[in-house]
Amino acid sequence: MLFRTVTIDDVPALAALMSRAFDARYGEGWNGSQLLGTLAMPGTRSELALIDAAPAGFTLTRNTGEDCELLLIAVDPDRGGQGIGTELLRRSTEFAKHSGIRRMFLEVRSGNTGALRLYERRGFVCVGQRKDYYVGENHLRFDAITMALSF
Repeated sequence: MLFRTVTIDDVPALAALMSRAFDARYGEGWNGSQLLGTLAMPGTRSELALIDAAPAGFTLTRNTGEDCELLLIAVDPDRGGQGIGTELLRRSTEFAKHSGIRRMFLEVRSGNTGALRLYERRGFVCVGQRKDYYVGENHLRFDAITMALSF
């Protein structure tokens, strides 16, 4: 597995990866325009995991002062169970820590037990909940759990 910084040229491949990684019924995934707009913002960092030169997963974070937010983490579902998400999360938290960040935050859909376990194993704890944070198919709404990791 290789890692590199995401470039603008990667956006179409990442949008395609997100459409496979995030079930549309929950409203968690972003489209290419949202990704492109966020990548242009100051303090944003995105890292891509590659296996055999193909995108296997990525993270998107944004630093604001001493805080960092994990905006997205996506793994190709055909590559699930290979530790890609774990390694991407580890790399993001370590980069943040060594960049002087004091806390990292994220939102995760309530009921997404796999993601919750991943974050808890890395040391994230629940610090709040956002009602109706995600809007999925047919306008169904899902709560998000806000988690934080202090360095």
